[in-house]
Amino acid sequence: MPTTSPLEFSVDRKSRLKLREQLEILAMEPREQRKLVMTMARAVRKQAAINIRQQRTVEGRAMAPRKDARVKRRMLTKLARPNKRRGLQVYGRGNDAAELAYGNKLTGQIAYRHQHGIAEPWTSARASKVYGTPDYSAPATRAQAKALNAAGYRVSVKRKRGKGSRLKRVSIKWICENLTQGQAGRILKVLNGGKQSKTSWETKPAARPFLGATPEHAQQMLHDLARRTIEQLKK
Repeated sequence: MPTTSPLEFSVDRKSRLKLREQLEILAMEPREQRKLVMTMARAVRKQAAINIRQQRTVEGRAMAPRKDARVKRRMLTKLARPNKRRGLQVYGRGNDAAELAYGNKLTGQIAYRHQHGIAEPWTSARASKVYGTPDYSAPATRAQAKALNAAGYRVSVKRKRGKGSRLKRVSIKWICENLTQGQAGRILKVLNGGKQSKTSWETKPAARPFLGATPEHAQQMLHDLARRTIEQLKK
């Protein structure tokens, strides 16, 4: 009785998520083999969208939470959108292989980094290009407030008893409500001894594998689809 090899998931050098299915030649026409492989690829694509909707990994575990626990939005939702031009597409590769790849190269790179938890390099110039020039008159950001507190920022306040004042540590909320981005940046520079801000850094997301299948799921999916296809051929 012929056996089948397991599904194999990999990523190419262009940062495109791939699905490669290797089937041992069964007693079916090449056209039917191709149909089977494409059906499996679409099933994996559908499961990836379900994983994102349920915020689960391929193994069924909860995805790593955001660093900022106050943000309740679901993660990776843009990677699950069925966009015909930019979303996850299924491509046939002969009669016994299929490929899942994002139609947009940048989207594929983003998906690759989140799938494997790979750091992304940034520079000041790139950040300005992507996010624009900061509005220095806008309220200080939480990131600035945290950096100020870490650097030892204190505010002079009057003593409740007696004369004079004392230095008091203030909350992140107070900083955001009372300082602008420009003011926070200047104070932070002074607290850091006049050092220039970083011109390059990395952001590293937690690995959240949403695309793929466990060996057990892959084998079961292959078995079920092959059985259905063979049953249809006998009709």
